[in-house]
Amino acid sequence: MITIQNDDLVVKVSEVGAQLHSVQKDGFEYLWQGDPASWKRQAPILFPFVGRLKDDQYEYQDNVYHQTQHGFARDENFEVVKKEATRVVMELSDNDHTRKVYPFSFKLQVTYQVTNNQLDVSYMVTNSGDDEQLIYSIGAHPGFNVPVREKGIFEDNVVTVDPAEKYQRIKLVAPGPFNDLEHPKSIDFRQPMPLDHDLFNEDAVVLKTDRQPVTVTVGDPEHHHGVNVITNDNQFIGIWSPYPAKADLLCIEPWWGIADGIHSDGQLIHKQCMDRLEPERSRHYQFAIQVF
Repeated sequence: MITIQNDDLVVKVSEVGAQLHSVQKDGFEYLWQGDPASWKRQAPILFPFVGRLKDDQYEYQDNVYHQTQHGFARDENFEVVKKEATRVVMELSDNDHTRKVYPFSFKLQVTYQVTNNQLDVSYMVTNSGDDEQLIYSIGAHPGFNVPVREKGIFEDNVVTVDPAEKYQRIKLVAPGPFNDLEHPKSIDFRQPMPLDHDLFNEDAVVLKTDRQPVTVTVGDPEHHHGVNVITNDNQFIGIWSPYPAKADLLCIEPWWGIADGIHSDGQLIHKQCMDRLEPERSRHYQFAIQVF
C-alpha cells in the first residue's frame, strides 16, 4: 500500500489496479471501504472498456476476445515509477495476460497528487506499438461513503451539479446494462437531487456532459460536509449506488466511454465512444476529488 499526504489529506493507493484505498481528512474516511454484500471494490480504473460488452466479448480482426465489465486494469498489478511525499506515479504495460484479452501494445500511467484538500487524478494512455492504432476507452469509478460524515442516513444527502441545468440522461437498458444513446431522456439538475436508493433501480444515472467542465457534489446540506468530483473533457458522468443490495455508498464516475449500445454488433471498430491513438502517441485524462 502506498501513502501520499499533506497537511489536509492522507491518501492510500493499492498497487493492484492502482486503486484508491483511502482518502482521509481530519481522520474521517471519505472513500468507500468495500463490502462483498453490496460492492466489493472502492475506486477501480476502467480500462480498456467502460461498461459491459455484449456477451462479455468483442471481435477484432476476425478474432473473438472475452472481456468482463469495465476491462482488466482494475485487477492488474501496477508498477510504481515515481514516489514523492504528495505524489505517486504508477504504470501498467501490456503483458502476456492482457494480450490474451486485448491484442494491443499500450502503457497506462496513473498519477495521484494531493494539494490542500484536493486529490488530482490523471491518466496518460500511450500507444506503445509500432504500426497499429490503439482502440480503447477509460473511466474512473470512485465510491464515497454516504452519509459523508458519521451522522445521518443516505437519504439526508443530495447530489448537485454545476452548471445547474438540464442534462441529457442516457438510459442503461437490461440485460446488459447497455446504453440507449439514440433515445436520451432529460434530467433536471437546476435544483439538488435528494438521494434515494430507488433512483438506481435501473442502474446508474448517466449524464451526457458533451465534454464541458462539470462538478458533481454529494453532501449533507445541513452539516456542510461533502465531496466534489471535478471533471473536464469527459463525455459522460455516471452516478451510481448498488441496487437492490443497498449500501451507504455513492459513486461519481467520469467516463471517456460507455457500455455497448443495445444494437451493438460486437465489432471493436464499430464500438461507440472509443478513443483511438496512433503509434507512439499519448493522450491525457484528468479529474479531481475535493473533500470538505
